[in-house]
This record gives sequence, C-alpha cells and structure tokens, in this order.
Amino acid sequence: MQDPRLRLFAATVLSIAAFASTLGAVAALIWWLVFTPRIKALPRSGVFFSLVAMITVTALISEWGGGPGISYLIRMVVILLLAAWAYSETQEGEVLSVAVWALGDRIGFEIGLIAEVGLTGLAVIRQDIEQARIALALKGNRVGVLTIVPIAVLLIITQIRRADDMARLLVVRGYTLGGRICPIFETGSRDIPAALSAVIPGVFCCFPLRDVFILLQ
Repeated sequence: MQDPRLRLFAATVLSIAAFASTLGAVAALIWWLVFTPRIKALPRSGVFFSLVAMITVTALISEWGGGPGISYLIRMVVILLLAAWAYSETQEGEVLSVAVWALGDRIGFEIGLIAEVGLTGLAVIRQDIEQARIALALKGNRVGVLTIVPIAVLLIITQIRRADDMARLLVVRGYTLGGRICPIFETGSRDIPAALSAVIPGVFCCFPLRDVFILLQ
C-alpha cells in the first residue's frame, strides 16, 4: 500500500481483529495473503522462526494449563505477520507525516518524531546484529546463549547512549516543542479497496464462531 494513512488504518484494524478472536485472525490472515507482497512482507526466516518458536512454547504451556493455547498461537502469528508487513512497507518520514496530518504540528509532530526515532533505532539494531554475527563468524564462534546475552546487553547500552546523544543534539539546535512539515501522500489504485476490505475481519471478530455459522446457514 502506497498511502501510509490507509496502511496504518488497515494494520490497526486487522491487528485488533486478530487479537480479539480466532475467527478475526483467520480473516486477517486471508487479507494478508490477498493484499500483501508476501516475499517482501515476510520477516527474515531466522528472526521469524525464533519468534514463532517463543510464541509456540507459550501457547503449549497455556494449552497444557487448560487455557486457549491454540487460539493464542494463531492470533499471535497473524499479528506478527501483520507487523512485519507494516514495518517492511513503511518508508522513512511516513510516520511523522501521518502523525502531523492527523494530530497537527505540535502534538502530532512530537508523536511522529518519537515514532521515527524508534523505527530508526530498530534499523540500527538490525545493522548492529548483522555486524556482530559477521564478527563472530570471522572469529570462528557460533551464536549461542553465551554470546547472545553479552550482545544484547551491549546493544541496549549502545541504544541508550545514542538516544542520549540525539536528545542533546536536539537541545543544542534549539528544539522545544512541535514543528512544521507539509505531508504529501500518494494513493495507489489498490489502497482504498484493500483498506475497506480490512474492515471485514474487524466485523468478524465481533461475532462468536457459532454465530457466524448460523448466519451462513
């Protein structure tokens, strides 16, 4: 989707539907299969399967304890796919533009700036992880539990220092509150139909599964 406003709307509605019920998650998954470029929308296999493995363990524990483990697994995997799609489609500056368009030059600019800094931090962390993997591979070491912990601690400390440096830089440049930009959006031919169809899973999540089958009859 080219229009970030419609993309944010679709991702929000679909995520709520997927979290609310299993039927909403299945409907959101169908939407994801139809309207997203799956090759681009899928996260990296290593990261994706690691997250799915953690979700699966939690789901099995919940199922073993009598909870809705299978439902939890389906819903969380669909939310993960939606998040990966929204993140892969988001371009630099789009979140700031949408926030200013929706909330104005003061509050919207503040929220958008914070979101942009967070997304930039995620990209930097991904680069740091790749560099750490290359360094370990050159040293002949494998990535395991003993290496993940110090790398994670180092990344957290590095990000805190970067955030502090960025805050100091904004203060030095005289930033106080708000800002002004002129958001410009491009809407693709499939954006509006895709955004409107995202409402369907939102409607499904409001009905229990048995009620849906009654309506179909």
